[in-house]
Amino acid sequence: MNKKINFINQSFKRQIFFVFLAITLALVIGGGVLTLQGFQARIKSDYEKQDQQQDLLINEKLLNAFKLAETTIEAIEENDTLENSFSDVPRDNQKIYEQLYYETALVREFATVELYANGSCIFNTSQNRVSSSLPLEYSVLKEAGDNQGKTIYSLDPNNASDEGASLLVARQIANGIVKGTVVVRIKQDDINNILAGSINSKDGFILANKYMRPYCQLGMAKDGTLLSQVRYNFINNRLYTDGITSNVYIDELGDTGLVSIYVTPQPLEQAAIKAGYQIILFLALVSVVICFMVATGLSEYFSRPILRLTAAMKQFRKGDFDTKIEFNRVDEFEQLATGFNKMTTQLKDTMEEQVAAERKINETRIAMMQAQLNPHFLYNTLDTIKWVAKANQVPEVATLSASLAGILRTSISEKQFCTLERELKLVENYCDIQKIRFDDRFELQINVPENLLKAVVPKLILQPLVENAIIHGMEEMDDGKLMVEAYLVEDDLTITITDNGKGISDEMIQVLESDDLDSLEGHLGLNNVNTIVKLYYGKDYGISAKRLEEGGTKIMVVLPFNKEEENND
Repeated sequence: MNKKINFINQSFKRQIFFVFLAITLALVIGGGVLTLQGFQARIKSDYEKQDQQQDLLINEKLLNAFKLAETTIEAIEENDTLENSFSDVPRDNQKIYEQLYYETALVREFATVELYANGSCIFNTSQNRVSSSLPLEYSVLKEAGDNQGKTIYSLDPNNASDEGASLLVARQIANGIVKGTVVVRIKQDDINNILAGSINSKDGFILANKYMRPYCQLGMAKDGTLLSQVRYNFINNRLYTDGITSNVYIDELGDTGLVSIYVTPQPLEQAAIKAGYQIILFLALVSVVICFMVATGLSEYFSRPILRLTAAMKQFRKGDFDTKIEFNRVDEFEQLATGFNKMTTQLKDTMEEQVAAERKINETRIAMMQAQLNPHFLYNTLDTIKWVAKANQVPEVATLSASLAGILRTSISEKQFCTLERELKLVENYCDIQKIRFDDRFELQINVPENLLKAVVPKLILQPLVENAIIHGMEEMDDGKLMVEAYLVEDDLTITITDNGKGISDEMIQVLESDDLDSLEGHLGLNNVNTIVKLYYGKDYGISAKRLEEGGTKIMVVLPFNKEEENND
């Protein structure tokens, strides 16, 4: 995978090609598939609505025919002449036929009506000869006898086959002890006539009983394959549409015990769907070719100015600082060329300035090295004075010499940082000198935890603050107190210098809070310390001050806490 990514990244043309290709294929294939599937779903939804309406119309026609059959049976049952026709007494056949034809007018267009007594057909409305008998212990007559007064829907056992059978709508009626059965016979062709115009050549319809025995099979369901699959699914407790690609709608027809199965083909044939996907594939292949052509053209268009920029950069890296690029364009490449030309000019000027600065720094270092001769001479002289003072038993002079020598030793060191422990030792040296000067009129207390003594701080930042507190705060006091403390606040080291002197002025507090280094001019100690801290660590660090309510001043120095030794080259 990484090799493939590197192969793409190594060529601008390949990058453009694969980006265009990914976007185009996503739009063509993704959009095409979504469009085709959305079209299928919409067509399917529309056809399902039409199929459901058609299925409802078919069921209404059948139920209407069955209702007419039941109405006819009720009319025969209420007709005294027809009811008496089941008895063995002499009867007027002419009158019976007249009444029979009169009462069966509603169903004669799609059915024949038969009157049975003792298993024999005694009267019917058919012009053709029908079966003269039905077995009493089988099928419709037996079922009608077991459910007297209830309409029974059954098939005719005499002409039942895998293709279908006549539908018999029967009810047993009785005149006293005489019993007879009225049967309305609806043949397969009659059902087809009832549903004429409701089923086209591509649709199919099956009318069956609850055991999936057919009465009729029409249209695409005529070969019986569909009914066999539906029957198999029912027997095996499967979804009735399993294994069937067509749309199937199964409905129970009221309380008749009959089932209607309406079948329609898929709105889009598989061939049409396959053709749609083939078109999408063709468009994807065309997109690959177009993407390659566009990527080639764009890469050449963009690569020419890029190659010129690359060549100019190589010349610049070789030291040709006068390299310039000129494009006759008004787009972003022209802006890049202008920026490159400005950059080379500025870099040339910067390098010249840097050379001049380096020369000046070297000159300054030479001057500093020469200036260090005087502090070294002074340090050696003070060391000699110290030993002479000790030899002549003058401890004050020895203390002054030793303390001043320690301060000078640190000041002439090339290191710009030291530990807090070392900085506190310089404060003690300085205070030893000032105690002799002020005749011990103040005392120094240092309260710093052991774990903070190795903290790294810029050297000589506390001595100017202590000096400021002694000279300006406690100069005229006899019991001066000076406290140096340190503690951590999150990741910052805070050092405080507290005195009980006359207190700092509001003007000076405002100057420190203003964060304006220029405003500290004239206050050498505060200015130097604040400048050093901010130059090293940034504007978030530095010194601040406040006047205490009980009298005196607290100076706070905030630095980043770091225990590693740092050196300034």
